[in-house]
Amino acid sequence: MTIDERLKQFEQLANDGMDSKNAVEALKLIGINDYTAEDLKSFRLWGDYMPMGDIDPYTEVQRNLHILWDSIDRVPLGVNCNFAVPFRQIVAKKLFKKCGDGFVANEGCRFNYGHRLEVGDNVSWNAGCYIDTKGGVKMGDFAMLTEYVKIFTHSHSEHDHMQREYNGVEIGAYAKVYTNATILPGVKLGTGAVVGTGAIVTKSVDDFTLVTGIPAKVQRMRKFESENIEEMNQYMMKEGLFQK
Repeated sequence: MTIDERLKQFEQLANDGMDSKNAVEALKLIGINDYTAEDLKSFRLWGDYMPMGDIDPYTEVQRNLHILWDSIDRVPLGVNCNFAVPFRQIVAKKLFKKCGDGFVANEGCRFNYGHRLEVGDNVSWNAGCYIDTKGGVKMGDFAMLTEYVKIFTHSHSEHDHMQREYNGVEIGAYAKVYTNATILPGVKLGTGAVVGTGAIVTKSVDDFTLVTGIPAKVQRMRKFESENIEEMNQYMMKEGLFQK
Protein backbone atom coordinates (compact mmCIF):
# COMPACT_ATOMS: atom_id res chain seq x y z
CA MET A 1 0.00 0.00 0.00
CA THR A 2 1.40 3.42 -0.92
CA ILE A 3 1.79 6.29 1.54
CA ASP A 4 -0.98 8.23 -0.18
CA GLU A 5 -3.31 5.25 0.01
CA ARG A 6 -2.64 4.84 3.73
CA LEU A 7 -3.28 8.51 4.37
CA LYS A 8 -6.48 8.46 2.35
CA GLN A 9 -7.78 5.47 4.31
CA PHE A 10 -6.78 7.07 7.61
CA GLU A 11 -8.50 10.33 6.74
CA GLN A 12 -11.66 8.45 5.83
CA LEU A 13 -11.63 6.67 9.19
CA ALA A 14 -11.18 10.02 10.94
CA ASN A 15 -14.01 11.57 8.96
CA ASP A 16 -16.27 8.64 9.82
CA GLY A 17 -15.55 9.18 13.52
CA MET A 18 -12.61 7.65 15.40
CA ASP A 19 -14.57 5.27 17.62
CA SER A 20 -12.67 2.28 18.97
CA LYS A 21 -13.54 0.08 15.99
CA ASN A 22 -12.14 2.62 13.53
CA ALA A 23 -9.16 3.31 15.80
CA VAL A 24 -8.21 -0.38 15.60
CA GLU A 25 -8.19 -0.10 11.80
CA ALA A 26 -6.17 3.11 12.00
CA LEU A 27 -3.57 1.43 14.20
CA LYS A 28 -3.28 -1.36 11.64
CA LEU A 29 -2.51 1.25 8.96
CA ILE A 30 0.57 2.30 10.94
CA GLY A 31 1.69 -1.26 11.67
CA ILE A 32 0.11 -1.93 15.08
CA ASN A 33 -2.01 -5.07 14.84
CA ASP A 34 -2.40 -6.45 18.36
CA TYR A 35 -5.46 -4.64 19.72
CA THR A 36 -9.23 -5.01 19.59
CA ALA A 37 -11.91 -2.37 20.03
CA GLU A 38 -12.55 -3.68 23.52
CA ASP A 39 -8.85 -3.32 24.33
CA LEU A 40 -8.91 0.33 23.32
CA LYS A 41 -12.06 1.00 25.31
CA SER A 42 -10.19 -0.19 28.40
CA PHE A 43 -7.24 2.18 27.84
CA ARG A 44 -6.87 5.07 30.27
CA LEU A 45 -4.45 7.90 29.61
CA TRP A 46 -2.46 9.96 32.09
CA GLY A 47 -4.96 12.77 31.63
CA ASP A 48 -7.80 10.49 32.69
CA TYR A 49 -6.31 10.43 36.18
CA MET A 50 -5.74 14.18 36.54
CA PRO A 51 -8.33 16.51 38.13
CA MET A 52 -9.02 18.00 34.69
CA GLY A 53 -10.04 14.51 33.62
CA ASP A 54 -13.11 14.96 35.82
CA ILE A 55 -13.74 18.60 34.86
CA ASP A 56 -13.47 18.13 31.08
CA PRO A 57 -13.09 14.39 30.41
CA TYR A 58 -12.11 12.79 27.12
CA THR A 59 -14.78 11.34 24.90
CA GLU A 60 -14.05 7.91 23.43
CA VAL A 61 -13.13 9.57 20.13
CA GLN A 62 -10.81 12.11 21.78
CA ARG A 63 -9.04 9.40 23.74
CA ASN A 64 -8.51 7.33 20.59
CA LEU A 65 -7.13 10.34 18.73
CA HIS A 66 -4.66 10.91 21.58
CA ILE A 67 -3.62 7.25 21.33
CA LEU A 68 -3.03 7.63 17.60
CA TRP A 69 -1.08 10.88 18.03
CA ASP A 70 1.30 9.25 20.51
CA SER A 71 1.51 5.95 18.61
CA ILE A 72 2.84 7.41 15.36
CA ASP A 73 6.11 8.26 17.18
CA ARG A 74 6.57 4.60 18.12
CA VAL A 75 6.49 2.97 14.68
CA PRO A 76 8.79 3.10 11.63
CA LEU A 77 6.25 5.11 9.60
CA GLY A 78 6.67 7.88 12.15
CA VAL A 79 10.11 8.77 10.77
CA ASN A 80 8.70 9.27 7.27
CA CYS A 81 7.68 12.92 7.12
CA ASN A 82 5.61 12.28 4.01
CA PHE A 83 3.32 10.17 6.18
CA ALA A 84 3.78 11.41 9.74
CA VAL A 85 3.23 15.13 9.12
CA PRO A 86 -0.07 14.72 7.22
CA PHE A 87 -1.09 12.03 9.74
CA ARG A 88 -0.70 14.52 12.59
CA GLN A 89 -2.56 17.16 10.60
CA ILE A 90 -5.53 14.80 10.24
CA VAL A 91 -5.51 13.97 13.95
CA ALA A 92 -5.24 17.63 14.95
CA LYS A 93 -8.17 18.65 12.75
CA LYS A 94 -10.37 16.17 14.60
CA LEU A 95 -8.93 16.45 18.12
CA PHE A 96 -8.12 20.11 18.72
CA LYS A 97 -10.81 22.59 19.69
CA LYS A 98 -9.68 24.47 16.58
CA CYS A 99 -7.01 23.64 13.99
CA GLY A 100 -6.34 25.81 10.97
CA ASP A 101 -4.75 24.73 7.71
CA GLY A 102 -1.04 24.01 7.34
CA PHE A 103 -0.40 22.81 10.89
CA VAL A 104 2.99 21.07 11.17
CA ALA A 105 4.32 19.08 14.13
CA ASN A 106 7.59 17.18 14.38
CA GLU A 107 8.08 14.00 16.41
CA GLY A 108 7.83 13.88 20.18
CA CYS A 109 5.36 16.73 20.64
CA ARG A 110 2.92 16.10 23.47
CA PHE A 111 -0.17 17.76 24.93
CA ASN A 112 -2.58 16.47 27.55
CA TYR A 113 -6.04 17.66 26.46
CA GLY A 114 -6.20 18.30 22.73
CA HIS A 115 -9.77 19.49 22.95
CA ARG A 116 -8.56 22.50 24.97
CA LEU A 117 -6.09 23.63 22.29
CA GLU A 118 -6.71 26.13 19.48
CA VAL A 119 -4.25 26.78 16.63
CA GLY A 120 -4.57 29.05 13.62
CA ASP A 121 -3.24 28.58 10.10
CA ASN A 122 0.37 27.48 9.48
CA VAL A 123 1.24 26.95 13.13
CA SER A 124 4.36 24.82 13.58
CA TRP A 125 5.99 22.85 16.39
CA ASN A 126 9.47 21.39 16.21
CA ALA A 127 10.60 18.24 18.02
CA GLY A 128 9.87 17.54 21.67
CA CYS A 129 7.50 20.37 22.56
CA TYR A 130 5.28 19.90 25.60
CA ILE A 131 2.02 21.83 25.79
CA ASP A 132 0.01 21.63 28.99
CA THR A 133 -3.46 22.56 27.77
CA LYS A 134 -5.37 22.16 31.05
CA GLY A 135 -6.04 25.90 31.28
CA GLY A 136 -6.44 26.33 27.53
CA VAL A 137 -3.87 27.34 24.90
CA LYS A 138 -4.43 29.49 21.81
CA MET A 139 -1.91 30.00 19.01
CA GLY A 140 -2.34 32.53 16.23
CA ASP A 141 -1.50 32.13 12.55
CA PHE A 142 2.16 31.28 11.86
CA ALA A 143 3.00 30.95 15.56
CA MET A 144 6.12 28.80 15.89
CA LEU A 145 7.56 26.66 18.69
CA THR A 146 11.08 25.33 18.16
CA GLU A 147 12.66 22.30 19.84
CA TYR A 148 11.69 21.34 23.40
CA VAL A 149 9.59 24.39 24.19
CA LYS A 150 7.34 23.93 27.23
CA ILE A 151 4.04 25.69 27.89
CA PHE A 152 2.23 25.41 31.24
CA THR A 153 -1.29 26.56 32.10
CA HIS A 154 -1.71 25.39 35.68
CA SER A 155 -0.01 25.60 39.05
CA HIS A 156 -0.23 23.55 42.27
CA SER A 157 -0.82 24.25 45.92
CA GLU A 158 2.35 23.51 47.89
CA HIS A 159 0.25 21.70 50.50
CA ASP A 160 -2.24 19.77 48.34
CA HIS A 161 -0.95 18.64 44.96
CA MET A 162 -4.50 18.03 43.71
CA GLN A 163 -5.42 21.67 44.38
CA ARG A 164 -4.69 23.54 41.16
CA GLU A 165 -5.18 26.91 39.52
CA TYR A 166 -5.69 27.14 35.77
CA ASN A 167 -4.66 30.12 33.66
CA GLY A 168 -4.54 29.93 29.88
CA VAL A 169 -1.70 30.92 27.54
CA GLU A 170 -1.95 32.78 24.24
CA ILE A 171 0.77 32.77 21.58
CA GLY A 172 0.15 35.59 19.10
CA ALA A 173 0.30 35.39 15.32
CA TYR A 174 3.88 35.20 13.97
CA ALA A 175 5.30 34.83 17.48
CA LYS A 176 8.35 32.60 17.74
CA VAL A 177 9.54 30.66 20.81
CA TYR A 178 13.08 29.31 20.63
CA THR A 179 14.61 26.09 21.96
CA ASN A 180 14.07 25.04 25.58
CA ALA A 181 12.12 28.16 26.49
CA THR A 182 9.32 27.84 29.04
CA ILE A 183 6.04 29.77 29.02
CA LEU A 184 4.27 29.93 32.39
CA PRO A 185 0.53 30.16 33.14
CA GLY A 186 -1.34 33.31 32.14
CA VAL A 187 1.30 34.60 29.71
CA LYS A 188 0.26 36.24 26.45
CA LEU A 189 2.85 36.63 23.71
CA GLY A 190 1.93 39.48 21.41
CA THR A 191 1.91 39.41 17.62
CA GLY A 192 5.43 38.77 16.31
CA ALA A 193 6.95 38.45 19.79
CA VAL A 194 10.18 36.42 20.11
CA VAL A 195 11.31 34.37 23.12
CA GLY A 196 15.01 33.53 23.21
CA THR A 197 16.55 30.12 23.86
CA GLY A 198 16.19 28.89 27.44
CA ALA A 199 14.10 31.82 28.62
CA ILE A 200 11.45 31.40 31.31
CA VAL A 201 8.57 33.74 30.54
CA THR A 202 6.60 34.78 33.63
CA LYS A 203 4.90 37.91 32.26
CA SER A 204 3.14 38.80 29.03
CA VAL A 205 5.24 40.11 26.12
CA ASP A 206 4.28 43.01 23.86
CA ASP A 207 3.97 42.81 20.09
CA PHE A 208 7.24 42.45 18.12
CA THR A 209 9.33 42.38 21.32
CA LEU A 210 12.32 40.08 21.94
CA VAL A 211 12.75 38.72 25.47
CA THR A 212 15.50 36.51 26.90
CA GLY A 213 16.72 35.24 30.25
CA ILE A 214 15.43 33.86 33.55
CA PRO A 215 13.06 35.46 34.20
CA ALA A 216 12.61 36.76 30.67
CA LYS A 217 13.28 40.47 30.19
CA VAL A 218 12.89 42.78 27.22
CA GLN A 219 16.03 43.11 25.10
CA ARG A 220 14.90 44.94 21.97
CA MET A 221 12.31 45.09 19.22
CA ARG A 222 12.21 42.30 16.64
CA LYS A 223 14.15 42.92 13.43
CA PHE A 224 12.27 43.07 10.14
CA GLU A 225 13.20 43.39 6.49
CA SER A 226 9.70 44.54 5.56
CA GLU A 227 6.95 46.50 7.26
CA ASN A 228 4.42 43.96 5.96
CA ILE A 229 4.21 41.12 8.46
CA GLU A 230 2.74 38.83 5.83
CA GLU A 231 6.06 38.95 3.95
CA MET A 232 7.85 37.23 6.83
CA ASN A 233 8.99 33.68 6.07
CA GLN A 234 7.84 31.81 9.15
CA TYR A 235 7.25 28.40 7.63
CA MET A 236 8.85 25.48 9.47
CA MET A 237 10.22 23.68 6.40
CA LYS A 238 11.85 24.81 3.18
CA GLU A 239 9.46 26.11 0.53
CA GLY A 240 6.62 25.92 3.04
CA LEU A 241 6.30 22.17 2.57
CA PHE A 242 3.15 20.68 4.13
CA GLN A 243 1.89 24.20 4.81
CA LYS A 244 1.44 26.23 1.63
